[in-house]
Amino acid sequence: MKAKKIWANFSVKDAKRTNQFYTQLGFKPNKPSNDPKLVSFLFGDHDFVIHFFEQGSQIDEYLPPGSKTSEIIFTLSAETAVEVKEWRDKVKEAGGTIFNEMGRDETNYYGFAFADPDGHRFNVLLIEKGM
Repeated sequence: MKAKKIWANFSVKDAKRTNQFYTQLGFKPNKPSNDPKLVSFLFGDHDFVIHFFEQGSQIDEYLPPGSKTSEIIFTLSAETAVEVKEWRDKVKEAGGTIFNEMGRDETNYYGFAFADPDGHRFNVLLIEKGM
C-alpha cells in the first residue's frame, strides 16, 4: 500500500493567532476552510500541508492539548546566510520564540531554531554545497 499524500496536524490554542503568525512569516495558506477552528498552510516547493486545529475541536481526540513535548521538529531550508537571518528576524517580529540562537552547530550546519506561539518547533538551516 502506498500513501498518495502525507501532511501534519497540530493542536493550537488559537487558530486566528496561528493564522496571523504563519501569514506574517510569508507562508501560503492552503484552501480556505469553513471551520473557524482550522487553519492550514503550504510549506516548501512541494506544498507540504500542515493543518492547525484549535483545541476544543476534533484534534483533541488525537493530540492532547498543550505543548508539554515537542511532537516533531520541522526543518526549513535556507539558501544563504542572509536568508537565515531574514527568517530569524521575521520569526521574532511575528512573535515566535528563538530557543537555539543563530550560529553553526557541532556538525557545521548554520541556522537557528524557533517555536511558534503554541510551542511547535522548527529549525532553519543553511543548506550549503557539499553538505
